[in-house]
Amino acid sequence: MQQLSELYFVSSNTHKFEEVQRVLSNLGINITLFKTTLEEIQSDSLSKIAARKVIDAYSQVQKPVIIEDDGLFIDPLGGFPGPYSSYVYDTIGNKGIMRLLENIEFRDAKFVAIIAYFNGCLLYTSDAADDTPCVDLG
Repeated sequence: MQQLSELYFVSSNTHKFEEVQRVLSNLGINITLFKTTLEEIQSDSLSKIAARKVIDAYSQVQKPVIIEDDGLFIDPLGGFPGPYSSYVYDTIGNKGIMRLLENIEFRDAKFVAIIAYFNGCLLYTSDAADDTPCVDLG
């Protein structure tokens, strides 16, 4: 198996990098932060968003890169805010989400994270979601 000599995590979020670095260091993988803001397309698909972001990241670094994208999917709201979580947080915030959930008894939700890798040839996205609710917003 080919060994990665250089791998970059591309993000403007240092906390995401620290989390990824902790996980990958336990696997013996060294990673470097390339701090930048990436193009984020508007899409209902986290996988499509992640694929576009990782290609944008590679165009800036020209080395193998990974990115992470995520969203909160609230079942009784039809998966809203999903891939629009950051925008919703910035506009209506947690209080706005809770107002949308007024009079809703079951508030199951799940956090979905996608990791994407691109080395200039191979594009890989991984949907880390499962169907088990992991958050109750009650």
